Amino acid sequence: MKNLLLLVSLFIFQFSFAQEIVPKLDRSTIKIGEPIQYTVKVDYKEGDKIIFPSITDSLNHHIEVLDHKLDTVNTDGKSEIVQHLELTGYDAGKFTIPSLSIQKNGQDFKTKQLEIDIQDIAVDTTKNAIFPIKPVMEEEYTMHDYWNKYWIYGVVALVLFLLAIVLIVLFIRGKSKFSNKNAYKTPYDEAKASLKTLDAKKYLKRGEQKEYYTQLSFIVRRYLGRVYHFSALEILSDDLVKFVALKPDILPEDVQKFKQFLFDADLVKFAKQQFDDSTNEAHRKWVDEFVEHVKPLEIPENEDLKTDQVTGEKYKQFNNN
Repeated sequence: MKNLLLLVSLFIFQFSFAQEIVPKLDRSTIKIGEPIQYTVKVDYKEGDKIIFPSITDSLNHHIEVLDHKLDTVNTDGKSEIVQHLELTGYDAGKFTIPSLSIQKNGQDFKTKQLEIDIQDIAVDTTKNAIFPIKPVMEEEYTMHDYWNKYWIYGVVALVLFLLAIVLIVLFIRGKSKFSNKNAYKTPYDEAKASLKTLDAKKYLKRGEQKEYYTQLSFIVRRYLGRVYHFSALEILSDDLVKFVALKPDILPEDVQKFKQFLFDADLVKFAKQQFDDSTNEAHRKWVDEFVEHVKPLEIPENEDLKTDQVTGEKYKQFNNN
């Protein structure tokens, strides 16, 4: 008896909930591709947990989903959740909309299956003449079409062109520097040309003493380094003076003037010292004289004489006159 009552209660519950789920079509007959509206209404009250099925792009092989959404409707104190489906089909015939599984408060229930009739579209060939399929017509290309199709080649060509220009410029500059570097056969020729270039820049007239003394001291250091074959550019001023003082071919008075010149040049470069015109002219004149004093004498080639490993020149002595 208890089992019978339980069965009857379950049937009544299922029937009452089924009354709460109402699937509906706005019409049952459509043409191929024509949309049809399908709705499912579920009654609910506060605290109910209702889960609708996940809708994909089709319900079966013949019925496709164009759109879907959920709405909440309150009418005369009654609350409903409405699922809207916009359906269509592209095959003629009668097809069944499958049941949708809806869960309410942990219980699974299914909607009633509905049937739709999808009819083919009749074509009146007497009114609408049927023509043979036209061949593919070629369309003339515009500049825009060519750009869309071949723009990548244009970009690559432009990059290669710019790269070629950069390489040519670097090659020309490198060749020019190499030529200039080897244009002077002797350290003396290089020093004299560098001094002439320095004078042409007119740093002193513009008040740029730091740049002037930087380049002037560089010329003297490089000249000594090439003549005596040591790294004159990389040692301190005091060490350079000590090195020069050990050379018997350099006059003591030149050593003292060289020491003062380096000291003054360092003051300008590092302490922002500014000298008057007479001091600047005196230093410039002394550098010219110093270059002349240290200038080596060129002599005819002789295997018994020492050879300059940098320039290939052969020296016998230094002219201090």
